[in-house]
Amino acid sequence: MKLGILGGGQLAYMLSENINQHFLNNLDSIYIYSDKYDIPCNLLKENTKINIVYGDYTLENLINFSNKCDILTYEFENIDINILKQIEKPIFPDIKYLEIIQDKFIQKEFLKENNLNVGVYNIINDLNDINDFIKKYDYPIIIKARRGSFDGRGNKVILNEQELNNWLLDNKDILNKYYVEDFINFDSELSICGAKNKGIINCYEPVKNLHKNNILIKTEYNNNIIKDNIKLKVKKIYNDLLNLFDTKGVICCEFFEYNNEIYINEIALRVHNTYHISMNCCNISQFELHLRSILDLEIPKLSFIKNGYMYNMISNLQTEEDILKIYEKMKHKYDIKIKKYNKKPLGVRKIGHINFLEI
Repeated sequence: MKLGILGGGQLAYMLSENINQHFLNNLDSIYIYSDKYDIPCNLLKENTKINIVYGDYTLENLINFSNKCDILTYEFENIDINILKQIEKPIFPDIKYLEIIQDKFIQKEFLKENNLNVGVYNIINDLNDINDFIKKYDYPIIIKARRGSFDGRGNKVILNEQELNNWLLDNKDILNKYYVEDFINFDSELSICGAKNKGIINCYEPVKNLHKNNILIKTEYNNNIIKDNIKLKVKKIYNDLLNLFDTKGVICCEFFEYNNEIYINEIALRVHNTYHISMNCCNISQFELHLRSILDLEIPKLSFIKNGYMYNMISNLQTEEDILKIYEKMKHKYDIKIKKYNKKPLGVRKIGHINFLEI
């Protein structure tokens, strides 16, 4: 069996470093495709079972790459769906669901049509759509890019008319690339992660997240941190979601909790930053879970075996030194595991994470 991974970033790296684990005895090799040369997966070059292919994301290149593999997966969602549709090898998660979530407005429409709870939103065709939305729901609003955004890029919270006018200066000619949401002044941000295997839905317990400037800075798991009734609502929604997204592979869902209600924020058809905590605090990691799911291997009941935290190392926002200062005050109760991604600290970007494990 030969596995292909589209993308060579940190998620592909943390998937691929499992290649020598005993549960992957039937996996002969992993092929990684990247359009960049300076990537986290370069750390794995010395492993003879791992092959990295570099090139642009063209139809010819991806078909040639897929011919090396028996099955494919992906570490990011912003891939030309029309190219993927022409690849004959199986791709998981199924690209028919990837096509739905690639456009966040279409994703919202799909969820709403299937009676899953989302916040108030609307399409933007022209400025009248924004103004009508504000008349109905008032400020603040959040304007989101429909495609290609991650880590908060493409999202803009608008608090008043002046901020809207400032945003319009650069975006008035491309309004149809965005949609608008009512700003939910949430009580907490939650996520849940799992995968389907042979018709059975497997999921971890939900976790609590904290963002700064729209970028995840911390995830926390503790059995008592989320109210029981909220956990049940999150799991029920997740179960409904995976009955809709009937495919192999890890799926993560982010939620807002507000006034005892749960609203879906976004869905990711891949391993996800909020469950890097699973690498050290769970019986198996989300990366092992993803591989077990797409390769039809047995999945044990997923569980947290330790309470803990995950802190992202983010250049120019939350450094390793910042996190270690937090740890100094908690080291009597926690061990730490530091994971670096072989990424340069350029701008504001995730370059690693540190997990705190309860002793």
